Amino acid sequence: MRLQPNEVKRLPFTIEKASDAKSNRYAIEITVIQSSDKAVHQQNVVCASAPYFEPKIDGKFNDWSDAIPVTFTTAGRKTVVSTYWDKRYFYLYVQVEEDRLRSYKKNSAQVDAVQFALAARNAVTASAPQAKAQRSEFIIVDVGGMFAKDRCFQLIRPAQELSVTQEQRSLDALDLKDAQVVVKRQGKITHYECAIPFAAVPTIKPAVGREIAFSVLVHDPDGTGIRDWGKAAGLWPEQRNRFAWCTWDSVKWTADPPYDSKVEFGLCSSKR
Repeated sequence: MRLQPNEVKRLPFTIEKASDAKSNRYAIEITVIQSSDKAVHQQNVVCASAPYFEPKIDGKFNDWSDAIPVTFTTAGRKTVVSTYWDKRYFYLYVQVEEDRLRSYKKNSAQVDAVQFALAARNAVTASAPQAKAQRSEFIIVDVGGMFAKDRCFQLIRPAQELSVTQEQRSLDALDLKDAQVVVKRQGKITHYECAIPFAAVPTIKPAVGREIAFSVLVHDPDGTGIRDWGKAAGLWPEQRNRFAWCTWDSVKWTADPPYDSKVEFGLCSSKR
């Protein structure tokens, strides 16, 4: 494919004799030519999407073999993100390698969590507090106690002002009651499994081939700190934006804001 300056092309292709690749990373070589000068850049591009399937959110994690996982490493610790969808729900399963799981309690200084955002393909993150959000954003946490239910909170909805992202809010008032959540610790892995109703994501109409924006932050405050899928996916440094993610009462941000919460993703029929 040859591109002129500022030109964008979409290249459809067909897969024949497909085989599974656990990493789902593919080598791309880019050559930039200006007059007699030539520069060559090589990088790995992650290619994944959410297949159509309805898993049981039961803490057994038996239904995720047909997902297309995304794996990235932060400070030597692995994170694996898997997704599904159906007409009613978006499903997320995140495996976090860490030394310890810190459960959610009111006024806790440190809480482990998975924070994620969903938006339409063409959504953008503005840089002004009075601008309107174009995403739906959630956070899932473990709740300690034998009979306690793990929880999901909705941090922002489309059309809310982005100033909300900077407010240090208590999560208890943001409970998403229609979500299904299980968080379980097995060995050195914390498993987060959830189902989010598409009714909470009004900007996405679930359909095969639907292109969306999706990203994940993993909060491991006493370990690696924040693990940012946007960084691992190869977003540029200038795509950091303090309005891209919501703050909350126990979060520990770094000096630099996270990367944008809108990594290209999609809804497909099957990994095959």
